[in-house]
Amino acid sequence: MADKFSKAILLLFLLIAGTLVPFVSTQAASEFITVASTQISGATILEFKNSDKSTSAIKSIILETERGGSIESFQTENSWFGKKTSADVMTFTSTDSLKAGQSIKFTIKTSQPNAVFKWKALDEKGVELGSGSSIAQSSSEGSTTPQGGTSKENNNVEQSQPISEKSVFKLIPSTPRVGASMRVVGEGFGPNEKLDFYIGSNKITSFVSSNKGNFVVTAKVPENQQPDRTDFVVKDTLGNQKVMSLRIQESMARIAPAQNVKLTVNADNIYHRGDTKTISGTGPPETTLTISIEDQNGKSITTSAVKTDSSGAYSLSHVVPIDRALGDYLIKVTDGKNVVIHPYKVETTSKITLAPLKEKYEAGETVIINGTAIPNQNIQFVIKEPTGLELYTKQIQVGNDGKVYFEYKLDIAAKKGTYIVGVTQQSEETVVLFGVGSVPQPRLIIKMNQVNYKTSEQAIIDIRGQPSSKVSLIIIDPSDKQKFADTIIIGLDGLYSYTLKVDGYSPGVYSAVITRGNEKVETKFSVGLQTGSGSITIKTIKDAFLPGDPILLLGETSPNSILTITLKDPNGNKIKSIDVLSDKKGIFSSTVFRFPGDAQQGVWVIEAQSGVNHVTKELTVKTKEENMTIVLDKNPPEYRVGDIVNIGGSGAGQSSNLIITILGSEKTEIERLGITSTSRGDYDTVWQVPPNFSPGTYTIHVQAPTKTVETTFTVK
Repeated sequence: MADKFSKAILLLFLLIAGTLVPFVSTQAASEFITVASTQISGATILEFKNSDKSTSAIKSIILETERGGSIESFQTENSWFGKKTSADVMTFTSTDSLKAGQSIKFTIKTSQPNAVFKWKALDEKGVELGSGSSIAQSSSEGSTTPQGGTSKENNNVEQSQPISEKSVFKLIPSTPRVGASMRVVGEGFGPNEKLDFYIGSNKITSFVSSNKGNFVVTAKVPENQQPDRTDFVVKDTLGNQKVMSLRIQESMARIAPAQNVKLTVNADNIYHRGDTKTISGTGPPETTLTISIEDQNGKSITTSAVKTDSSGAYSLSHVVPIDRALGDYLIKVTDGKNVVIHPYKVETTSKITLAPLKEKYEAGETVIINGTAIPNQNIQFVIKEPTGLELYTKQIQVGNDGKVYFEYKLDIAAKKGTYIVGVTQQSEETVVLFGVGSVPQPRLIIKMNQVNYKTSEQAIIDIRGQPSSKVSLIIIDPSDKQKFADTIIIGLDGLYSYTLKVDGYSPGVYSAVITRGNEKVETKFSVGLQTGSGSITIKTIKDAFLPGDPILLLGETSPNSILTITLKDPNGNKIKSIDVLSDKKGIFSSTVFRFPGDAQQGVWVIEAQSGVNHVTKELTVKTKEENMTIVLDKNPPEYRVGDIVNIGGSGAGQSSNLIITILGSEKTEIERLGITSTSRGDYDTVWQVPPNFSPGTYTIHVQAPTKTVETTFTVK
C-alpha cells in the first residue's frame, strides 16, 4: 500500500512539473528585460534595461503604438538611432548593443496622450530576446494611466470625415468573378465608421472601419451577377461614397477545367523589409494548396492556404514584416502529394543606415546623426535648408567598425522647417530628415538609378514621400510633351520603387515629374545617348572661394550629351563626381557641388569629360576673404541688348544689405537693385540689358555697409 501511495505521489509530482515547465520557458524569453514608462509633458519616456544576469545583448527594439495614435517625434541617446517604418511603428537600432546591466531611454511624442506600446527586443542576428503586449504607464505626478483603448466618445481629438479624398479601397483579386469571394481592403476612411459595400445596386455587406480608418472584409459576387463592367461602391451613412468600376469575369464553373497541371511556384529571389510580393504558380485545378514560409533552420514562420482555379493557376500576396530578420528563407508549396520549393533572401535596401539623434531641434543646437555605413570608405553629407538651399557639406572617413558620427551646429537664426541631409558613399545614397522648430514633414524626393538608359533597359525611379499617400508620375519627352502618366500609392515605409519601361522611347533627354497637391519634384534622364560630346566649355561665377562655398557651374557642349563632372582637391583626390545632361541647345549646369566646410586651402580642380573630350578649370580656396569682389559671367564682359548679366562676388560681409547700381557713361543712375549677401559674405543676382540700351561702356557699382566695389561692361 505504501509503495502504491509513493508511486501515486511521484506521478502527481511529474504531472505538476510537466505543466510548469512550458510556463517557465515562455517567460524566460523576456525575464531579463525590464521596461519602465513615464509620461512627462505629453511625451512618453521608455527605459529598457538588460538584466545583469542576461547572456545576450540587445541590438534593436521595435515599438508599435497599442494606444496613443500615431508617432509624431522621438529622441534617442547616443549610439542609438530610430526610424519610423510606419505611422505607428518605430525601430530603434544601436551601433553599440545594450549589454547586460545597461539601460537605454527613448522619448516619444504621440498624437494622443497616455500612449501604450507593444515592444520587441532583438539581438544582432534578429533573434527575439523578449517582447511585451503592452507597457504599464505611470505618470510623473504619480497617477496611473488606465489600460485599454480609447473609445470614439472619450477621445477628444478632432474627428475625421467618414469618406474623404484620402479614402481609397481595392479588391483582392483585382479581377472579380461571378460567384467568387474576394477581399475588400480600404484605408483613409473615418475611424470606427459604419460602411456599406455594394456591387452595382446590390448591397453585399456592412462593416465598421478600425480606429485608424482601415478595413479588410470578405465579400462574394452574387451567382446571378452578369459578367460585365460594374461599379463597386463603399458608402457611409451620410450617403458619401467611393466608387471603383471593374469588369466582372465569368464564373469559373462555366470554364472547362484544365487537366494534368504541374505543381510550380514563381517568386522573386530578393525581398526587402516592408515589401509586398506575389507568390504565384500552377497546381492541380480546383485544389487547395498549402504555402509556408520557412527560415534557414527549417522553422515555419507563416502558413497560408490558397485554392487553384479551373486552369490550375494560383497567386498569393505576401508582405515581408518590417522586423523580419535578414537572411535566407524558403517558400514551400504542397498539394498534399507533391512539394516545390523556392529559396529567397531578405536583404537591406541600403548599406547606409543613419538617423538623427532626435527629430526636432531648435536654432543654435547641434544636430547629431549617427549609424552605420560601408567600412573604410569616405562618406559625404550635404545639408539643405527648407527652401532647398545647400548650407553645408562635409566628407568623413568611416572606420573599420562601420560606425558613423556626424554633427552640425545650427545657426542661431536657422530657418524653421524640414531640413534634408543627402548622404552619399560610393554608389549608395540615402536621405535623413530633421526639423528646426517643428518635427520634420515627409518631403517628395525622386531619384533614378542611372542618368542614361539603353532602350533594352528598365529605368528604376525611387520615390520618397508621405507614407500611404497618392502621387502622380508624369514623363515629359524631349519636345516637352507628356509621354506617360501613372498614379502611385507610396508604401507604409514612405518609399516606392517604380519600374519604367523605355523600349519605345526615342533618343533624347526626358523629365520624370512627381506631384502631390502643390508639391512637385523633377529629375532628368536620357535614353539612347552616347558619350563623346565634342568641344566643352565650363565657367563658374567666381574663381576664388571660401570653405563651404557652393559652386555654380555653367557650360556648353553639343546638344543632348552626357558629361561627367568631377571636383578634386589640391592633392588630386576625387571629392565628388556626377553625370549631367546638356539640353537640346547644348547648355548644361550644376548646383550640386560645394566645397567642404573644412576644405583645404589651395588650388582645386573641377573638370568635365564626355568620351575623349575633356576640359578642366582651376578654383582657389582661401581661408580669409580680405576684399570685396565683383565678377561677371563673361570675360571679356561684352553683352548685347536683351542678354542676361550674372553679377556675383564675395567679401560683402555676413548677411549684409547690398545696393547694386547700374551707371551710365556720365555715372548717372540707370537702375538700382537691392539684395542680401549670404552668411559667408557671398552674393549673386541677375540683370537683363534693357532693349533701349545704346552701345557703349557702363558701370556696375556694388555698395555694402562698409565696402564698395565696381566694374565695367560693354554693350555692343
